[in-house]
Amino acid sequence: MSGQVPPSRTRVLLLIKGLGLGGAERLLSQSIPFLDRAAFDYELAFFTPWKDDVVPDFEEAGIPVTCLDITRDTSLAAIKRLSDHLRSGGYDLVHTHSPYPSALARVLLAGRSGTRLIHTEHSLSASRKPLTRIANRLTYPFCDVVVSVSREVNKTVEGGWPGPRATRVIHGGIDEAAISPAHRSATREALGASDRSRIVGNVAHLRSQKGHATFLEAAARVAEEIPDALFVIVGREKEPGYQDELAKMADELGIGDRVHFTGFQPDPYPFMASFDLFLMASDYEGFPIALVEAMAMGLPIVATDVGGVGEAIRDGVDGLLTPPGDADTLARHAVDLLQQPDHAAELAGRARERALEEFTLAAMVRRTEDLYREVLGDAPANGR
Repeated sequence: MSGQVPPSRTRVLLLIKGLGLGGAERLLSQSIPFLDRAAFDYELAFFTPWKDDVVPDFEEAGIPVTCLDITRDTSLAAIKRLSDHLRSGGYDLVHTHSPYPSALARVLLAGRSGTRLIHTEHSLSASRKPLTRIANRLTYPFCDVVVSVSREVNKTVEGGWPGPRATRVIHGGIDEAAISPAHRSATREALGASDRSRIVGNVAHLRSQKGHATFLEAAARVAEEIPDALFVIVGREKEPGYQDELAKMADELGIGDRVHFTGFQPDPYPFMASFDLFLMASDYEGFPIALVEAMAMGLPIVATDVGGVGEAIRDGVDGLLTPPGDADTLARHAVDLLQQPDHAAELAGRARERALEEFTLAAMVRRTEDLYREVLGDAPANGR
């Protein structure tokens, strides 16, 4: 009807420490096509200026991005810049994705009417620095809802004092259209694989939490049983000198010539497509998206049963799980699947079906925006 003023959109600020290529950052950028832009007016703010890899994704989608240029978390400048940004933005809801920025935002928004606050925990508390953990925990009660990416993460959220007012579990997801199984032959050729080769791979940042040392110990045992096995580790070094340590370890285990460190890959899918088995040896996890990507690509999977891994992979149904740090069992399961391709294909097929039914970005965004509506009082989130 002419002259009618259209309803205003809900103003949402997404707040995160950096916009590098970690799991939380990739989830945010890959969620863009699924956002309800008719209902929600999104903006993004981040602290760390040198972590800006996915900024172009938001800018190309017309979502305003502000770098608060905060290099020292505890500085007064950090508090003032974030306070000014929150005050001038007129946001209806702030959704935070990093503990320290969230703790600051919670304190700054405490007692301010009209702005709701949601925080998502992407990792187990054990992965945080002690002071960050304390600040995060003490300010939980200022959140309207704390979202966890897995039930295991949610246990740590609810298990301490003081607890949040409300919690919700929303698993991370993948975009099937973005996961291409193409280039398998070309990538295998580049890795020096023959038709007989069996490639066992992993995709994760190179840091000790990810259990790469256990991966290599298992790889050495696999190599004894599978003469043509190759091992590929895809990921950016996050702990200085860690890749050199791993390369030295591979040499000492006698598999140095069989292990390929690809470094950071902006598109890891061609490498994943080359894998015959996805092997994950993490010591702890929140809800690893690389694992769900491997599921969606139809890869046989052997993984440690940590964090939310068991919520994605049902042992013996979609893949095989082991205790953390158990290289012998990892290797035995890996050899079993490499030597029993029919069984491996059954598990991989069920994993793919599960990923595409349960863990999609579309479902994750829908559940998140339903929660926004619930918190803002617009409509119930109906438990999805």
